[in-house]
Amino acid sequence: MDEEIREKIALKRYQVISPVLAEPARAQNEYFRKQANIEHSFPHYGIKKFSVSTMKSWLRTYRNEGFGGLKPNARSDKGRPRRFDELLIHTIAVKCKAYPYWTIQKLYEHLLEQELLGTPPVHYNTLRRMIKDNGLLSTKDRTDVRKAYEAESVNDLWVCDFMHGPRVQTGKKSVKAILCAIIDDHSRMVVGHAFNASETISSLTIVLKEAFMSYGIPKRLYVDNGPSFSSDLLVRACAMAGISLTHSKPYDSPSRGKIERLFRTVRDRFLSGVQNGISLEEINEAFWLWLKEDYHHKIHTGIKERPIDRYNVSLEKASIRRLSKSELDEIFLMRHERVVNNDSTISFKGAIYEVPTAYIRQRIEIRHPIDDPDDLYLYDNNIRVGSIKLVDKKENARTFRPQNIPTNISFHKGRVQP
Repeated sequence: MDEEIREKIALKRYQVISPVLAEPARAQNEYFRKQANIEHSFPHYGIKKFSVSTMKSWLRTYRNEGFGGLKPNARSDKGRPRRFDELLIHTIAVKCKAYPYWTIQKLYEHLLEQELLGTPPVHYNTLRRMIKDNGLLSTKDRTDVRKAYEAESVNDLWVCDFMHGPRVQTGKKSVKAILCAIIDDHSRMVVGHAFNASETISSLTIVLKEAFMSYGIPKRLYVDNGPSFSSDLLVRACAMAGISLTHSKPYDSPSRGKIERLFRTVRDRFLSGVQNGISLEEINEAFWLWLKEDYHHKIHTGIKERPIDRYNVSLEKASIRRLSKSELDEIFLMRHERVVNNDSTISFKGAIYEVPTAYIRQRIEIRHPIDDPDDLYLYDNNIRVGSIKLVDKKENARTFRPQNIPTNISFHKGRVQP
């Protein structure tokens, strides 16, 4: 019974007793005897009669507790049918927690089969009302459900992520070292790694290319939704390499628990021994030695063996797919479009480049490695035409020949000689 109904009932009780609040006891008794013969329409209860003793109790309660005392008492077992005892309530709650996707009908049949609904059994509607009032079975699918998993073989699944590390020196500047790491799900081997000064697609590309060259091409790459992992370059590279690219749900770091656990190990066992003032090159060299001498050769609690041993055993049975260096370079090229000017030039990143005259006034595609934007290549229908260079105006002037001048005409002392 909600508060609004309780208050309406209290108002109705007050209306019944209010005429004799200031009257003596004899007048009250006479009034209540008459009211006892009358049917009263009450909220929640409907039309019913009340005894003299009941109405006298309302009067006493009002005088002692005021208007609030006229409200019906809330049930101590509010939200639960009276036929449910504590043990049955607890049993049903446990079943609902264990099987959150069951329908109430399935749960009822299960409880009935195990004889857990009492004697005689609780009716289905009673169970349904109790579950609904207490929210024991969700009508929506849970979004945080996950089960333990492990890839069957090496290169079946790689997980990649960034970890922010300590400040290091690069030249005369102090920058934050950010680790980009890739872990093989089956063996827990770190197949790609590098500390860089940024969390960009450029840093990611360097690590991926080295990992692909050293360990082959994975079947699946699992990443989060950061800008680098959502870039067109990564999507295109995975598409060209035949890699299934999968993103985790936003803000769901537990779904990448294995690489998160690796990062915790890196902080506890590697970064704890890194000295202040170390350079970016030195921390990368130290990390490579730590993986080689420590992490890959220590018993991993998740697999109960050394990552290097599990990797090598699985490697003998797996079929590793590889791409050549030129193929890897090709799939990780950045792409841009430009319209060629009338003088066979294009502008790119503030510089002027020269292209073949056949492409004047045409839209062309240029590509370059992400870490070297000056190394530009011209592509025509996905075929590499060749590299393009910066315009050399002095060289062009030496080879310049005026248009529309016959080759058999010469100039002599200001006169044209045929």
